[in-house]
Amino acid sequence: MNMSTKSQHLLLIAGIGGHTLEEAVPSLLSITNRISILYIDIWKPSKDIQKLWGSLHLDGELIIANSQEEAIAEAYSLNIRIPIDGVITYSELLLKSQALIIEHLNLPGTPYAAIEIAQSKILQRVLFEKVRVASPCFAIINKSSDIEDAVRKIGLPALFKPSQGMGSVGVYIVKNLEEVYKAFNKLSISSSIFLETNKKALLEEILPLEGNTNSLFANYVSVESLLVNGKYKHLVITDRARLCHGYIEEGLIMPSHLPSSIQSLIIKEAEKAISAIGLTHGAVHTEIAIVGNKPMIIEVNARAGGPIPSMLLAASGYDYAIDIALSSLNIETDSIPHFSKIAWHRFIPIPQGEWKVISYTLTEKIMDEISNIVYFSPRFLPGEIANKDRTLHLASFAVIAENIDDALKLVKETEDKFNIRLESINSF
Repeated sequence: MNMSTKSQHLLLIAGIGGHTLEEAVPSLLSITNRISILYIDIWKPSKDIQKLWGSLHLDGELIIANSQEEAIAEAYSLNIRIPIDGVITYSELLLKSQALIIEHLNLPGTPYAAIEIAQSKILQRVLFEKVRVASPCFAIINKSSDIEDAVRKIGLPALFKPSQGMGSVGVYIVKNLEEVYKAFNKLSISSSIFLETNKKALLEEILPLEGNTNSLFANYVSVESLLVNGKYKHLVITDRARLCHGYIEEGLIMPSHLPSSIQSLIIKEAEKAISAIGLTHGAVHTEIAIVGNKPMIIEVNARAGGPIPSMLLAASGYDYAIDIALSSLNIETDSIPHFSKIAWHRFIPIPQGEWKVISYTLTEKIMDEISNIVYFSPRFLPGEIANKDRTLHLASFAVIAENIDDALKLVKETEDKFNIRLESINSF
């Protein structure tokens, strides 16, 4: 435990996404034992969390809240009983709750207004156009009557993208007017896991992100950063695996293979975008297209990219969760990743069509039989329908290796071992 922070009281907001409590708490214990957990049980019941709490032996409180409003009120009350020094969340869905709490308690953290921009692709596009940050041409669709004007502005084919969302769910390449209406109507009736729902969308120019057929890599990357009081620490640039199923993400590879000259341009553009939004603290994940060796911002997220913390830890030993927590205390560190391995996170896309999952190799068997695998996570159980409204992938996993060729071999070996069997639901 860091002796200079052992008396600090941290509030961890949890409930969905990001680090699990089992993953987060060991990292936080390197800072302090004075940890309270505010669990919002809108998405998952708190029964298991209450059992886990008893085994953690933390010097703090477990608070269960049934809504964002209740969670914020509970945090204010906790601060009266045990003054809070820093507020953390590892989930994008809880960033607004975090921002509201830190602003009320006057604690370090990114302002609520900046989080609003970071969680709205529309607000980002409008801002980037205003301050001349390179990003795709776009049109806003607030309602169905905006669609024809949007198509006239952008043309077809184009990219349809919900303003709010994660994991490319609801993102489509639309080739005609009927497909645009269909995508918007589907968005309008879809459910959302966000606490505040936004049913607006963008129509954007299509960028050549797929990558060349003779390359392992797509034409876009992400910059993984940490902010402390507005100061940048860029940890790594992460490559993307070549896209073979439209705009559905296929994988992440770190560290980047790109030359340092291109990486410098990418980081410079990322800093312009982050600064324009007004982010000041915590993890930032900036996705950037490379178009003719020139960077163009796809989006900025005020969180760590989904698998990034696990990849960093496996390939370099760097614990992102610790530095994110220290950022909430306005504490800078000089720790950076030193890579001894290549990390490759693979997404296995759901094939075109509608499918029922029949069978696959159990995770435990895969983990036992494949060397240098970090984790394996199937998205569906046997018997379930592979629902693309929930996720675009059948499974995801990560491997580490000495070099890119060995990593590719491990990825192929793991996917073969998974041996998933699907059956078209049209055959029933």
